[in-house]
Amino acid sequence: MITEIKLKNFRLFEDIFFKTNNSLIIFSGKNAVGKTSILEGIYLCGTSKSHRDNDVTNIIKDGYDYASVEINDEKKYRVFISKDTKSYFINKAQCKRVSDFIGDLRLVLFSPYDLNLIDGTKSIRRRFLDLEISLVDKECLRYLSNYKKLLNERNEALKSKSVDKTIINVITDELINNLLVVYKKRIDFINSMNELLIDISMNLGLDNIRLEYESSYNPNDIKKSFYQKLERDLLTKTTNIGIHRDDFKILLNDKDASIYASNGQKHLICIAIKLALKEYIKTKFNEEPILLLDDVFQSLDKEKIRKLTEYVKKSKQAFITTTSILDIPDEILKDALVLRIENNKEKVNGKGN
Repeated sequence: MITEIKLKNFRLFEDIFFKTNNSLIIFSGKNAVGKTSILEGIYLCGTSKSHRDNDVTNIIKDGYDYASVEINDEKKYRVFISKDTKSYFINKAQCKRVSDFIGDLRLVLFSPYDLNLIDGTKSIRRRFLDLEISLVDKECLRYLSNYKKLLNERNEALKSKSVDKTIINVITDELINNLLVVYKKRIDFINSMNELLIDISMNLGLDNIRLEYESSYNPNDIKKSFYQKLERDLLTKTTNIGIHRDDFKILLNDKDASIYASNGQKHLICIAIKLALKEYIKTKFNEEPILLLDDVFQSLDKEKIRKLTEYVKKSKQAFITTTSILDIPDEILKDALVLRIENNKEKVNGKGN
């Protein structure tokens, strides 16, 4: 359980400290006062990434040279970000590699940005796959890193003025070896999520949600796929197939959710995917991850809120943001620690209302 959070020069906050020794924490306040930034800081301590921005240095408050986040859980986590440096600490010891840091603090975040899983680009969905798998499987992170290095080497060889197909073939074979590992891990993850989504969809009153992987090659003969595309790769001077080109669809009753789902359904689908992810992490570690819910009750009717509340109550710890505590079910509110944020400062610290 996270008991303390400290943000320094982080987004809107210059220096702010929260005591959060409670299983349910609600950050309440108007828009643009920094509620989402607090969840972003927690997320950074679990993943080393921002869920809002590809460039993590953008968290640094204007006019300052660095930002930092400190969190006390069963361990102490600290992230220090400057324009030139990113440093990660667990219990005051600096992690030599980011892979030693990520995934140690287990959490799942839902935010309105997750709608991009349905309506966004392929790269957003690939990023989701690779991050979430890597948080529970460090081997995946290693093979992804190897794959990216080999991909760069292959692309450089394709751009060479004197193309050497022998070198390209050697790189391609090694690329495929790493691809096979990541592909299998992605498929296993998709299959596990689909099993979990069956019950979660039903409990949230949704039709069947299913994820469907789309490879850019023939999974039954990957090597042949690469060699069939070699002339095109030489013409375009880039590698046109591989896990860096793959995607997955989100289906609602076997129809593409990006086309057929309403906005309300898309909101619920993304919540369901994150709840499935929460259960997936639990099965891997036999431990409930911390749940971060950014404006999650928006646009939900009372019955959907009631059903979602059951998942919140079963969490190890949940952090919720809202513009009004009137949107929060009484069943949650009565046991919650409510922290009101005004003008980027904590104004109220108490239980309930």
